[in-house]
Amino acid sequence: MNHITESAIEEFAIELLEKSGYQYVHAPNIAPDSDTPERNRFEDVLLLERLQSAVGRITQNKAKTIDAKDDLGLNSNQIRTLEKLRDTLLPKLMSSKVRVML
Repeated sequence: MNHITESAIEEFAIELLEKSGYQYVHAPNIAPDSDTPERNRFEDVLLLERLQSAVGRITQNKAKTIDAKDDLGLNSNQIRTLEKLRDTLLPKLMSSKVRVML
């Protein structure tokens, strides 16, 4: 009988995400006490600089996406959802009006 371990599931999920174009970063490499920290505290869930960069790319490519949405595999519902997140939730996250509970 084969046993499924947490690490096997994690490795599988990482592989799937990398194949989908996501970048894997080992957590200790971005920890507050590392040489390249991307969060101020271990409790920080959102990596704000990465989020701001992603929103910038979305905003910058908005016109291109609308013109070539079929080429990018996006549909108008996905575009509207991203725009809604950008315009409503993101400002609240950035201003700390939304709290993430652990």
